[in-house]
Amino acid sequence: MNDLVPVLREPVVARRITAPPPTVDRVDGLRRAMAALRRRWWLALIMFVGVLFIVLVTGLTRSKLYTATANMVVNSRELNVSEKDKDVLPGLSTAENAADTEVQIMRSMAVAEGTVKALNLAYNALFAKKLETLTPPVRQTAAAAILASNLKVDRPGQSNVVSIAYTAADPMLAKSIADEVGQQYLAVKGQSRHAAVQNVDQGLGDELDRLRGQLEQAEAAVADYRAKNNLFATQNTTFTEQELSTYKQQEAQSRANMAEANARLATAEAQIRRGSNGGDVGAALQSPVVQQLRAQRSQLAATYADLSSRYRPDHPDLVKVKDQLDTIDAQINAEIQRQIANLKANAQVARSQAGNAAGTVAQTSGTLAANNAASVKLNELQRKADGLRDTYQTLLTRRNSISSQALVADEDARIFSPAALPLRPSSPNKPLIVLIGLALAAIVAAASVWIAEAFDRKLVTSGDVESKLGLPHISNVPEIRSIARGDEARIAAIDFPLARPASLYAESLRAIRLAALRHKRHDGPVTMGITSARPGEGKTTMAISLARVSAMAGSRTLLIDADVRRPAVASRLGFQPRVGLVEVLRDNLPLEAALVRDEASGAMILPVAQALASSHDLFDSARVQALRSMLAGRFDFVIFDAAPALAVSDARLLLRQLDDVVMVVRWNGTPRQTAAAALKRMRALDIEPMGVVTTRVNMRALAAYGHGDIDRDHAAYGVYYS
Repeated sequence: MNDLVPVLREPVVARRITAPPPTVDRVDGLRRAMAALRRRWWLALIMFVGVLFIVLVTGLTRSKLYTATANMVVNSRELNVSEKDKDVLPGLSTAENAADTEVQIMRSMAVAEGTVKALNLAYNALFAKKLETLTPPVRQTAAAAILASNLKVDRPGQSNVVSIAYTAADPMLAKSIADEVGQQYLAVKGQSRHAAVQNVDQGLGDELDRLRGQLEQAEAAVADYRAKNNLFATQNTTFTEQELSTYKQQEAQSRANMAEANARLATAEAQIRRGSNGGDVGAALQSPVVQQLRAQRSQLAATYADLSSRYRPDHPDLVKVKDQLDTIDAQINAEIQRQIANLKANAQVARSQAGNAAGTVAQTSGTLAANNAASVKLNELQRKADGLRDTYQTLLTRRNSISSQALVADEDARIFSPAALPLRPSSPNKPLIVLIGLALAAIVAAASVWIAEAFDRKLVTSGDVESKLGLPHISNVPEIRSIARGDEARIAAIDFPLARPASLYAESLRAIRLAALRHKRHDGPVTMGITSARPGEGKTTMAISLARVSAMAGSRTLLIDADVRRPAVASRLGFQPRVGLVEVLRDNLPLEAALVRDEASGAMILPVAQALASSHDLFDSARVQALRSMLAGRFDFVIFDAAPALAVSDARLLLRQLDDVVMVVRWNGTPRQTAAAALKRMRALDIEPMGVVTTRVNMRALAAYGHGDIDRDHAAYGVYYS
């Protein structure tokens, strides 16, 4: 066996670069939708064509129908027979729903039955097919129901114009029915108005005759009672009431004067009772005499004070001034007493006047009371007569209005545009059907693509891998047919790196090798396990190709077939080993006895000679550590092609003892739930793969996923591959 040539002694440690945060793309949703449409264009096309075909066939094969339209203007007036203080036929209604009420009348069965009778539609050929099994009475009603179902009455906007449209297979019949519906509406309105007039006129005539007799009797009773009780009046007021009004005014004035005089007297007496000498009484304060005397006293008091400061009390001048002060004080008190006496006299006079006025009012009130007793009966008779007169006048005016205004009023509505004979069918509307078909087909096609995307649980893009599995995406390993040029499609995948070392396929494998050798954690070889969630993911093909690319790069590489239950490396490389991994681990066979050299690339292979039914103890820690000891110093990169981690527990036992683990998923083939389940079982043993590799990637189809994958623009840098 040839010696291995060491090339890569110290692996290059990759520098970690923190990428700037991605910018927000406002059209990201639109891009994803367009990418999904590109991927599933065949589904969208099938659904679009199918739905469009169904709509067109269903719509365009329908029988031709013609629509005739007549236009009316409605005044929306109603005969007013309930409110006696308003016109019988008022002006145009201002209610927003007034015209809508007229529309409902046009749609009524009364109008429909009138139209059926006028045109004898119960025996028309188009109606007879549906009515031939019915009896004549029921036939008429059924024909009206059919007519109403095909009748369309609309009010455009807020105007008083109403359009009457009828659709039928016969254009002439459609025109006749549209016009006749308008005529029947006018007839129904006219009959309703005339019937109301007749009923009200008859009732009002009887009522007026009765009221006339009652009014005459009431007016005669009023005149007789007024004459008997001498109840004469001017301007609706009796003579006694006028006199009493004057006397009451005089009495009110007298009482006001008495109250004022009593108040002044009471105030003065209250001040005197409190110890006052009367000097602070209002009447005294306002008296000119008192004011003059007080002024003189002030001068004398000043003189007395001056003399007191100079002379003794018995001095003649001082005694003289004091006598003058006493004289003035006596005069002031006399004047105050006179003012208080005057207040008492005024109060007495005011009381006398008030008493006289009250007596006069009492006497006049007695006379008025007698008159009022008689006036009560008079007013009752007068009110009865006035009420009968008002009622009689109102009913008489209303009867005249109904007899004249209602019967000669203008029509409530008129047909201003009769229906024209339709020359072109209104149904089927081909342009509308085509538009509906296109819109519905587009909606169904888009919904189909959305549903297909929503229920697609496969891992396709690098974004899917990283978001659903929580692991970095290492590389996309292409499907050979998607990158082959000319006759390259006939080259096997494991031989493609040898035949086309500068191809995209070889470059994707070098990316995996670079990720594994980015740093070393010990002096021995870098050991990497390759596993998958299930068989058939392309795991073994990738392992062989990776080993060959690594060996071609000068690295001492060993590929170990660790899938002892279903070994495939030897058969894929075309040789049959006699001994292999099982013998090395269990029987302590020397490593050199089991190694096989791949002459095409220089990589070394440790195969499995014979599959095992059970390998429960093959990869225990003692055996794996012994194997690693044998590999130390001989190899730089050791690849373990392990069994699927989801199905085989021995694979998980082996993987937890290796430096790195790569998870392989098949592009657009591995369900995300399956891959997630495999990761869950590995993580339960503290196995965290360094990343995920997608295999058998259709690079042409990958471009349809747009920004969803890192290799979407691989064609742009295809000049680097040959």
